[in-house]
Amino acid sequence: MTLKELNEQLTPERIIELVYSLGGTTHIEKKDCIIFQTLCHNENPEEASLKLYYYKNSKLFTCYTHCGESFDIFGLFERRYNLLGIQYDFYKDIVLKVVDDLKKKNYVESFDYKSYETIYSDFHKNRPIINLKEYDSGILNCFIKYYTSEWLNDGISKAAMDKYNILYSVSQNKIIIPHYSIGGKLIGIRGHSLNPEDLKIGKYMPISVGETTYSHPLGFNLYGINNVKDNLKKYKTAILVEGEKSVLLYETYYGSAANICVATCGSSIHRYQIEMLKKIGVNRIVIAFDKEGKDYKEKQKYYQKLKNYCLKFSSLCKMGFLWDYQKLLELKDSPLDKGKETFEKLLRRAIYV
Repeated sequence: MTLKELNEQLTPERIIELVYSLGGTTHIEKKDCIIFQTLCHNENPEEASLKLYYYKNSKLFTCYTHCGESFDIFGLFERRYNLLGIQYDFYKDIVLKVVDDLKKKNYVESFDYKSYETIYSDFHKNRPIINLKEYDSGILNCFIKYYTSEWLNDGISKAAMDKYNILYSVSQNKIIIPHYSIGGKLIGIRGHSLNPEDLKIGKYMPISVGETTYSHPLGFNLYGINNVKDNLKKYKTAILVEGEKSVLLYETYYGSAANICVATCGSSIHRYQIEMLKKIGVNRIVIAFDKEGKDYKEKQKYYQKLKNYCLKFSSLCKMGFLWDYQKLLELKDSPLDKGKETFEKLLRRAIYV
């Protein structure tokens, strides 16, 4: 039995048990997914938001905050152990833990005990291949065209909201943000909640209509790429931001003819996303992520994180990032939140590695 086959054997009940063994203390179960605390990047589960989704169909987790990636239960174990600084042997401390427990509960009858080196190689060389599910765009008829005062006051133009088909859910009181593949197919719908009580779960989350949650693995697409692919090819440069709002602000400032902005929808960058841009013809990427770091130590850690992303992908294209030397932004601000002039000041001082 391979790791992929082993992962397929895991029932939702077993997934809950394994997540709780890693420190999870609560969850919400729906028909197609289970929502957990973001143990992948929060040491203290009680301080973690409920934004780690496990999808029963794909058998994969998707973190909708810092990770912005999809991974299976083995990947969650790795992230948790690395976060807590726990020394581990992938085979003995992760694979055998899952296998032995499965055997006790008769979930599998046998397992091929290959060497640690072979199993580890299989796992890391054969990452899950994600085929983005396409949804019927007719579902968007459930929502209405409405320009919320929240986004208008933030400086987003009606023209930008029209361009990106921003809608509104009356029943859920959420701004509706359709996500499209590079070919223009609907692959997910995210909602920006205007309800204060939703903040604990998350301000930006996949939208559910009936029994269906319109989600997709964020690390395998870039928000807005369907609208700006021709510009990316023309200018060979991409501005990489965290959130959808920043893409809309860029559209507002520069218009459709000059928009080269796409969003990762999280503070992580997946190699697949960089390869998408490279295939289009992009040879320069500027990371324009939100401002982080409450104190000097946190700021240095975040600076190194951005620099490491640039180093990691420098073999694919020229990489740079924005850093607020002049204290033009507030904590959690996007580089685009304070207006076009402020953004351009930051852009002129971009750091390339």
